[in-house]
Amino acid sequence: MTRLKYLLCIIPTAIAIFFAIPPHRGSLYPDDFCSLTVYARDGTILREVLSRDYKTSVWVPIEEISPWLIRTTIVREDKRFSIHPGIDIFALLRALYDNIRNQKIMSGGSTITMQVAKMALNFSRRNIFTKFIEIIYALKIDIHLSKKEIIEIYLNRAPYGNQIYGAEAASRFYFHKPASQLSLSESCVLAIIPRAPSRLNPCRYPEKVEAEKRTILDRFVQQKLVDSLGFELAMKESPDLIRKPVNFRAPHFVDFILQEIEKHNLNNISQIVTSINSKLQEDLEKLGYTTLASLERYHVNQAALIVMDVETGEILAMVGSKDYFDAHAGQVNGCLALRQPGSSIKPFLYALALTEGIPASYILPDTLLEFRLADGTLFAPRNYGNRFHGPTRLREALGSSFNVPAVYLVEKLGVQRFYNFLKEVGFESLDKDISFYGLSLSLGAAEASLLEMTNAFRTFVLKGKYCKPEPLLKMFDKHGHEVVFHHKEEKTVFSQEVAYVITHILSDNASRIKAFGEDNPLNLPFPCAAKTGTSKDFRDNWCIGFTKDYVVGVWVGNFEGSPMQGVSGISGAAPLFRDIMIELYRNQYPADFEKPSPLVQVKICAQSGRLASNTCTRVIEEIFIPGTEPAETCDINHENDDRECVKRAINDIEIIHPSHGDIFKLDPQVSYSSQAIRFKVDVNAEIDEIIFKLDGEDLCKKTYPFEYVWSAEPGEHVLEVVILIDGREKTDKVSFTVY
Repeated sequence: MTRLKYLLCIIPTAIAIFFAIPPHRGSLYPDDFCSLTVYARDGTILREVLSRDYKTSVWVPIEEISPWLIRTTIVREDKRFSIHPGIDIFALLRALYDNIRNQKIMSGGSTITMQVAKMALNFSRRNIFTKFIEIIYALKIDIHLSKKEIIEIYLNRAPYGNQIYGAEAASRFYFHKPASQLSLSESCVLAIIPRAPSRLNPCRYPEKVEAEKRTILDRFVQQKLVDSLGFELAMKESPDLIRKPVNFRAPHFVDFILQEIEKHNLNNISQIVTSINSKLQEDLEKLGYTTLASLERYHVNQAALIVMDVETGEILAMVGSKDYFDAHAGQVNGCLALRQPGSSIKPFLYALALTEGIPASYILPDTLLEFRLADGTLFAPRNYGNRFHGPTRLREALGSSFNVPAVYLVEKLGVQRFYNFLKEVGFESLDKDISFYGLSLSLGAAEASLLEMTNAFRTFVLKGKYCKPEPLLKMFDKHGHEVVFHHKEEKTVFSQEVAYVITHILSDNASRIKAFGEDNPLNLPFPCAAKTGTSKDFRDNWCIGFTKDYVVGVWVGNFEGSPMQGVSGISGAAPLFRDIMIELYRNQYPADFEKPSPLVQVKICAQSGRLASNTCTRVIEEIFIPGTEPAETCDINHENDDRECVKRAINDIEIIHPSHGDIFKLDPQVSYSSQAIRFKVDVNAEIDEIIFKLDGEDLCKKTYPFEYVWSAEPGEHVLEVVILIDGREKTDKVSFTVY
């Protein structure tokens, strides 16, 4: 009984003491709101961010906030604010009833005071217990603070979307005016946002905001806070939302910086000097927008660009999307998004091959090959355009981006070895087991970000050394003291000789002629190495390349993953890459890449990859890492080479599939209409179209790549193709049988 009396005495005393002690002032009025200004390298302000959480926020006294905003906020959030003791029993009971009836959380019944308590306590988790604590703390706040003080705290800390906290910052962001000058209509717009900042973003969902605005004004009329004329005027007033605030440059890059600051818990930073070149950034934003306008008809809606300084790793420009302020995914940063890089990953596979002692003259197969996957199924890779080129030197296989040699090579070297190699050059996004990727890792099926890819390509110019990007130059705290935030680390991934050979291949226009022709966008008037990539179904275009000074990465596609209409890396991303490089070297062309002295240059047969003999008709010079140059002389019989060239010169057109006398057997279990034969033609003349004839009847006309898929029919057939050169017909004809 004595214990019970003790408890009956101590509990009320503890409660009385709790409510007698004022709430912690620092939690209600944070005194470490620190102004953060982000600068470009030339001192241009990129963005002003205010608050310790790097959310825009400016604290002002209640006297500097429009009375209209105070009233609209109370009407919207807490109609009994002036009379309840911090909690609204009726609102809580209504919320409880609604939640039980709908069997899910519909509302919380929070008052403005309870929301202030929530801001002060800042619980990391939300549950019934934390809700109860907030209710108790709200009662405590209401005891010690006036209603005026409570509404002041709320209006200075409420979330208003777009990383904006507080009425003053919101007013300046959305309307470019102080909160004291807000009209009734503008106040309605701001009062609506805090309940659901993303769903009720006035820039993205104006129709939702307009509907909520009418609800508030209806309540104003009911409470006689405004007459019918004021209601009509407020409804007719359409606030001019200024979506792009002053000092809001390089938005994707600044968002990236703020994320990095938050990730490394760098608090109380007042100034950040970044690596961004403000003039280059502005020029590339315009260039990207212009390029996308020319690609719209091919269903290309987005692009992302990065320019980095090779030596320092400083990010000089970063464009994450076509328009940051576009309501449709404009704030997605395409430089950080994970996408499939396609063939742009191949230089690292070939760098691994060179590291393992395989030279650039090595002959790789580019024929129809089948590879057995881990699950037992067969995989037959195809090249872009479905053409094979036979035995191909490693240099041409990489330069022309042939797929079969890449898959052959990764099987030879080992997927695990290649996976580890990619990790070494910074591909942190490879977070799955190698069995998930398999042989397709060589074709860029694994996802990577444009920033990862671009920085990895730096390794080739840095002579095999890998270093992380450097987006920041300096940081200062609120006392003006410089904050040391990084230590430059580098590691050697492969030799400078390997780096140079890959660079030499990627800058050799002759090595990519088979796939892209001589006059392609990567054929620049100065030394520049580059590689394109296209993911499956034309969903992603890449072009990444470098000079001695800069490395540039370009991605083109659609954020939602929808395919483009036949746009490959060479036709989508490469022209934009070229324009950026031309812009970078508008005044002076770059120096050539520095060749390491140990490399040797040897004359080889272009056909066999061996040392050239006196009978070789195509002799080229190839560079080798010492010890990898060929030891054997070419022994191929080249007597028929000239005869074949003459034949091809005379025969301007040749059917290459089917061959004369071919016999095709149809599967009786499958409909004939579902079984087809592909007609392929090799044309050695500049023409626009060819005519296919079958059994003497015109079949169709086709442009490049001069192919036609024919639904097979049983019987003996004669295929004829016709072209017109200078008014004269040139033809080729083959016979084949289908049964």
